[in-house]
Amino acid sequence: MPYQILDDGASIRFVSGTGEQLIMKKDIREASVVREDLIEIKTGPPLQSIFFRHRDVTSPATVSAPVLREAINAMITNCICCGGGGPIPGR
Repeated sequence: MPYQILDDGASIRFVSGTGEQLIMKKDIREASVVREDLIEIKTGPPLQSIFFRHRDVTSPATVSAPVLREAINAMITNCICCGGGGPIPGR
């Protein structure tokens, strides 16, 4: 199933054919590559983690999972919340 991961100001919007989910950037702890093609976005409760396969993400269009991770991290740090945004250290 194709997914879009969109920068929505103070949140990240995850869109699929079945719906969408908004997660506040301040609640995202980390975006990481957990396998060659698998991205994990760690959040706080109630979701804990969201997983996406790089090949299923149509936006942003990237050439690899590490490049997608960096694109997501750039979205997280581009935030007016939390004094500049991004994950809160030590969370």
